[in-house]
Amino acid sequence: MHRIGCVVLGLTPVTIFSPAATADIGVVLADPTGIGASQFTHAGHSLVYLSGVCAESPIRARLCEPGEQGSVVTTYPNFREKQAYAWNLIPLSLYLQGSLTPGDRLLYASQPVKEALEIHAREGYLREVCAEGHCPELAHSFWRDIVGVTAVRDVFIFAVQTTRVQDQAAVDWLNSEPNVNHYNGITNNCAVFTRSLINLIFPHSVHRDFPNDLGMMAPKAAARSFTRWALKRPELGFYSSHYAQQPGDLPRSGLAQSGTETAFHMKKYLIAAALIGDHEVAGSFFVAYFLTGRFGLYKEFSHHPSPSVIELETEAKAAKEDQDETHATSLQHEAEADRAEIVGQPQDWADYRERFATLQNSDEAKELSLGRKRLFQKRFDSATATIDADGNPWLIIETDGITRQVGVSSQNILAAESDPALTFQLMLGRIGFVLRAKNHMRETMVEFRQDWALLERTRLRLLATREQQATITAALR
Repeated sequence: MHRIGCVVLGLTPVTIFSPAATADIGVVLADPTGIGASQFTHAGHSLVYLSGVCAESPIRARLCEPGEQGSVVTTYPNFREKQAYAWNLIPLSLYLQGSLTPGDRLLYASQPVKEALEIHAREGYLREVCAEGHCPELAHSFWRDIVGVTAVRDVFIFAVQTTRVQDQAAVDWLNSEPNVNHYNGITNNCAVFTRSLINLIFPHSVHRDFPNDLGMMAPKAAARSFTRWALKRPELGFYSSHYAQQPGDLPRSGLAQSGTETAFHMKKYLIAAALIGDHEVAGSFFVAYFLTGRFGLYKEFSHHPSPSVIELETEAKAAKEDQDETHATSLQHEAEADRAEIVGQPQDWADYRERFATLQNSDEAKELSLGRKRLFQKRFDSATATIDADGNPWLIIETDGITRQVGVSSQNILAAESDPALTFQLMLGRIGFVLRAKNHMRETMVEFRQDWALLERTRLRLLATREQQATITAALR
């Protein structure tokens, strides 16, 4: 079996199948938010990505048909659905962007936008498990955490190739037992679920990190162990993906950490241990973290953003061992070029900052934006959010008694009903956010170039609209 292609449409990887094609399985790690145990542990949440497995329903799996996007599957303490289900299976784009359209990208996220996407999913994709008044809009109703998660957190995927037979094994495993919740934060948590499913396909590939997580199975341990295992098997086509949290007024997510990493970075734990004289505890945390626990999620992504990068670097290493320095150097340059195309180089980002600074000084930008301090006007944060019949999110903004609307996804930002001035304002804010962000909070260069193209189109659309209005005004005089 072989893969014939994996393309990136917006933020969503979509595997294109032939009868003999392969798909992917991967460990997903979602950075922690302020909801649930993560506000104390900073562990984040663990899921499984299955590009060859699709949802017959949120609680029933099947093999994907050609052209379908695949899913993520996970467990939570309580989805608060009509029954206490152990797991839900969610189309990848719905999980990441809150949309069932592959390639659709959310461009701005506020609390009203996130809630509107959740309610739309509850009335649509999730209606089977949310019927009869279930799935309430409460903080610990975890059905909400499987819709449009990039509004509230960063997401990483670490994946390898699977065969159709392996995908069928995953489907059979999910469907074989009653879907009944037995969640336990220590012995049967989200990372244990991930380990069970991944190890079904690739035995012993995911395991706990005993010294750093005090014997428990933790989300970061799942990602770390699977990555280390996969990198030793280049024939599996390992790669990683990063999906950045969307710009908006919602708090930024934290960074997923292991147990000792949390203790090391949160001084209140180490200080408490020192004050009570338990220096061995503080010292053991320090030693365990530095010897075995360091695993930077964004660093791993930037090193391994595609199978081609790893393949080229593996070939370069082999060429170097064969003392073919010229070929090794050529292959390494190819790998670096592929990596730069996805992640971007410092000079690439610096060049865009210069171009953006020039654009900010244009008349139309000065008139509409708030300058360099504030990215989005307050009216964006306080606007009402709605979802149209196609599942696209809109912001409804009232100014001086006039109601205007702006599309906030890549599917509708340039729609005829989307106000030209507001669309340009929104893209100015988004571009400004990305160019200010640190690496781990920033989208890929591929996605940013799509955003830049949208910014230029919204600007041209605004200028054309104003020119047309001026022409009409002149004709009426």
